[in-house]
Amino acid sequence: MNMKRKSPLNVDRVLFRALPTFASSGTAETNISGLTFDGRRDFLIEDLCRGIGVKLEISNRRIDRGTRRKMSFRLIDLTTRSVTACSRRKIVLDKDDYTDIFVSFPPYFEPNRDYRMVALDETAEEVIAEEVLHIFDATTMGHPAKWYEVIDGGIRPAWSKDLFRSLCTEDGYDYYVRFNISHRLGYNLNIMPEVEVRLHYPDGVTREIYFREPQCRDMESYKMNRRWVEIPFITISNINGVFYAELLCMGHPIGGFVFSTTWPDQKGPWYAGNIEPLGEYDPETAVRTLMERMDVAEITLPLDECFEEPEAEDNFDKLLEDFIRTQTDEDSDTDVETSDEATAESHVEDDGEEPLFAALDKLTGIRAVKDRLSTYERMMLFNKMRSDKGLPLATTPLHAMFLGSPGTGKTTVAKLMGDMLRRTGVLSRGHVVVKERATLLGQNYNSESEKTLAAIEEARGGILFIDEAYQLYQPDDPRDPGKFVIETLLTALSDTSRRDWALVLAGYPDEMRRMFEMNPGFKSRIPDSNIYLFEDFTGDELLEIAERYLADLHYTLSVDAHSALKARLMRDHACKDKSFGNARHVLNLIQTEILLAMAVRVTGNPDADEKSLTEIQASDIPGITDPISTTLRPRIGFVA
Repeated sequence: MNMKRKSPLNVDRVLFRALPTFASSGTAETNISGLTFDGRRDFLIEDLCRGIGVKLEISNRRIDRGTRRKMSFRLIDLTTRSVTACSRRKIVLDKDDYTDIFVSFPPYFEPNRDYRMVALDETAEEVIAEEVLHIFDATTMGHPAKWYEVIDGGIRPAWSKDLFRSLCTEDGYDYYVRFNISHRLGYNLNIMPEVEVRLHYPDGVTREIYFREPQCRDMESYKMNRRWVEIPFITISNINGVFYAELLCMGHPIGGFVFSTTWPDQKGPWYAGNIEPLGEYDPETAVRTLMERMDVAEITLPLDECFEEPEAEDNFDKLLEDFIRTQTDEDSDTDVETSDEATAESHVEDDGEEPLFAALDKLTGIRAVKDRLSTYERMMLFNKMRSDKGLPLATTPLHAMFLGSPGTGKTTVAKLMGDMLRRTGVLSRGHVVVKERATLLGQNYNSESEKTLAAIEEARGGILFIDEAYQLYQPDDPRDPGKFVIETLLTALSDTSRRDWALVLAGYPDEMRRMFEMNPGFKSRIPDSNIYLFEDFTGDELLEIAERYLADLHYTLSVDAHSALKARLMRDHACKDKSFGNARHVLNLIQTEILLAMAVRVTGNPDADEKSLTEIQASDIPGITDPISTTLRPRIGFVA
């Protein structure tokens, strides 16, 4: 029986552009491969006098063998349901290989119609990609710069609906650039023409471009011709400063605003004359424009201080991470031996940073992780010694999987690993970018690849840490967008020529192992030696964490309080379930219960001395009859 086989080809991205005047129908691939393609899907009929070019980024999903395929690329008029153009290619790919295919379609278009580009693997008789294009006519609709009017705009954090003119941001957290607009096109269109948002960075070089169809919030907004468009925006400390967000329609600027990620918060959107496009962009003009448009009376800091890196607001997850991390630095003020023997034993680098195995020893618990990572570091040091002598190196796998419950130090260990890989020359920066499902899924279906590639680029030189990664794999939902994130990650992992980054997948052991077994791509790139099990802390280890944290804040425990705290933590450990927070549970207990009870007790005595302000009493410890409080404070951001 002749069974159809599924195509081994995967189309990672499909990009378009209107062909320039030197191009003609049937233009050879080599003639348009040097052109710039982007994500636009809407075109003016006036711009298509030479047709449309298509760029498809295609990869071979097979990791064991190559493939030969016959493909066809068809342009279908959705009004007449007829094929207006067709082009065919033969594709030969090695295992895990990828290539770019360029196709040009002649200018056989009718205005104000929709067309579908279909990529077909003829060998497997399977459609592997399709995109819908919209063709508009400026002669009947007017100039595109008049299609929309910008009402207001600003930036907002992911956890708020409020817009800001400027906002002191925190690294690694999600923010959005938003424009609220109205249209002047009436109600006779099936789809609103897309707009383009360009985000210019303070360095004057980096620019992100997004194409979006304006969205309508509700029926009332629909009746009032109100729409909105929003793009994601992730802050990074080394490029914070004054940005410029520009809104365009069919390439024509219709609005824009400048904003700062380091100035004090200014709540409220930009309006009217303050949301006019700048024209030609450069960083100096953006800064001057922002200073002119800002209400200086509202800025509480001098302007020169506003450009300094702001101190981030405290939040529970960051506090937990900082506390665990400080345990590796608590002896930094002690004298350091300077003898040759001591230096050789400690392997301290010239920059004064201690080796990974020394830092790990100061962390509570996770003994198996410490042992395996110490061996891993010695392998990296061994490779560095060989490299310094000009000797060849065997490839050492970088990507890893961290299995464990929340609060067991997975993110902290990832940061220590990043530092180690940087010091041994494996990674150029060693920073850690933390993501999870919510920060990798796009606003539109199938836009996850774009966000995942952006996260990989942000992690370039360091580690991309995906927390609760098993949530990306939903076997019961074949249309779940998490599959696009997985496919993009696997494609990036197969590119062995770009090794200046590492992927760490983290989450509960059972769920992670299930995802691992069902995705052979991960299994082939993350060996068993790079799977680390973070065991839950024991009752004694929870007590040690509590004692260290309190000591760092200059609190002491009375004898009775120490006994009460130990009893409480031992009971919590014995009654824990899968959601138990480990170190998070300890810090949550101290912050929201113990110190609160102490504050109520001490503030009732106006003559309290220093001992009263520092010594915790047994009455401050919640009794063991109380239910376990594993509820965390609301999370702002996505730090494990």
